[in-house]
Amino acid sequence: MHEYQLPLVGPLELAGVELEERTGWIIELTGTNGQKGWGEIAPLPGLSPESEWELIASWDGERVDAGMITPSVRCGLDMAFWNLNDPALIPHRLRNLPPPRDRVAVNALLIGEVDDMLRQERAAAREGYQTVKIKLGRQEPAAEVDMLHTINRYAAEATRFRLDANRAWTPDDADGYLGVLSEMNVEYVEEPFANPRASLAWSDGTGVPVALDESLCRLDPDDLKQFAGLRALVLKPMLLGGLSRCMEYIEVARLIGAYPVISAMLESGIGTVTLARFAAHVCDPDVAAGLDTYRWLEADLLEPRPSLASGQIMAEAWNWSRYRVNVD
Repeated sequence: MHEYQLPLVGPLELAGVELEERTGWIIELTGTNGQKGWGEIAPLPGLSPESEWELIASWDGERVDAGMITPSVRCGLDMAFWNLNDPALIPHRLRNLPPPRDRVAVNALLIGEVDDMLRQERAAAREGYQTVKIKLGRQEPAAEVDMLHTINRYAAEATRFRLDANRAWTPDDADGYLGVLSEMNVEYVEEPFANPRASLAWSDGTGVPVALDESLCRLDPDDLKQFAGLRALVLKPMLLGGLSRCMEYIEVARLIGAYPVISAMLESGIGTVTLARFAAHVCDPDVAAGLDTYRWLEADLLEPRPSLASGQIMAEAWNWSRYRVNVD
């Protein structure tokens, strides 16, 4: 197992924590044929359980105690065994995936002040991004409504918006956004309220589609059978416990009429490429993956770096033979 530290292009606030670097661990497996299987363990401060850091930091690389199998460790092991491409070692739930597509669309993440986001949106439109994501719940609602009006005014006509309220709205707040939401091409509002049932009820009453993300950590897949009417499930394998665990959510999502969105937690290129490959198997063709945080890494472990050009990742990106993996 290899520890890494990667600088960011600038400070980035995620889950209420400001980061200047990304740290984590890389699992390296070697098959009987000499092929490598790479996986990533990268809990995110402020979002992943803090105990994960203590457990993984004390791991000596030679043994795995049951108590060390945290969500991020399960994710790293899933990735490594899946990327090893040995049929006998592929995790059970990943053995009969649908055939992969040859490319995966990616949403552009807009961050910063209004002027910053406008520049980012214009750049994303030029590059071919068709879906953008905006984080809300950080300013007064009136200021955010004005911001959305401005961004929507200058957006390309076909732009789809994903709006992430981060569970910060009250019912009164949410109603104050309805006017601008009716003018935008909203794919969904992610986690408008802290209570997921309240989010679904608001969607039923307003017609605004909603998605769940953080709430999934507290909901088993079977619990979701009571949430018919959701537009999407935003699945972070690093947070939920791996690709296999996400397959359980995906199976239920199909039953309730929702679709999966595979999303990153600022993983290195190793995790990002693996998530793109996973999305190519399990997501619908027009559903963008939430992998844009990769652009915030100033350096990476993969050489050459995988490309997110034109708002998509091509299948050649998950051909591991094209990379040099720079780990100690």
